[in-house]
Amino acid sequence: MSSIVGKAFLLAASAALAAGCQQGDKQGGEAGDQAQANASAQSAPQSGTIGQALSQSAEHSNFVSAVKAAGLDGTLGGSQPYTVFAPNNAAFEKLPSGAAQNMMQPAQKGQLTSVVTHHIVPGVVTAQDLTRAIERGGGKAQIATVGGGNLTATQNGGTITLQGANGSQARVTPSDQAHSNGVVHTLDTILMPS
Repeated sequence: MSSIVGKAFLLAASAALAAGCQQGDKQGGEAGDQAQANASAQSAPQSGTIGQALSQSAEHSNFVSAVKAAGLDGTLGGSQPYTVFAPNNAAFEKLPSGAAQNMMQPAQKGQLTSVVTHHIVPGVVTAQDLTRAIERGGGKAQIATVGGGNLTATQNGGTITLQGANGSQARVTPSDQAHSNGVVHTLDTILMPS
């Protein structure tokens, strides 16, 4: 009889703990927050690669065109993990008239590649990872891109902002779109490398 009660207690406690993590119980401390962040990142559909997911996103069609024109679509479709800070279509609309079309020209491939790779970071970097790095850095964190430049991350309230090498700034929203080979964060502005 007591073993049945013990099992029922363990099941109830496990259910309560899982519910607390899913609801973001602030009293769980950093360990609870980390478990929640890991669960959130891992619970997203991971059936496709970053490249496949972006290709299916109407919100990122201009960025996908830029990735293809730069010859990087195979990279984002591979198995190596990346974090992509993908500007949405509204970010491209902020460029001066004709600038996006000019960057897509074959003669501008070097410049376009530099811009696209300024939005890609090796490995998986979640929003929680960025927040922790910002806190450890006293309000700022440097992130090395695959293009050889750095992004500077800051946070104001719950919003993470990235600054490109030339001072351009973008807000990260939404974040943590997990895929089989990494994670995508959406940006509202294009970050320029110089």
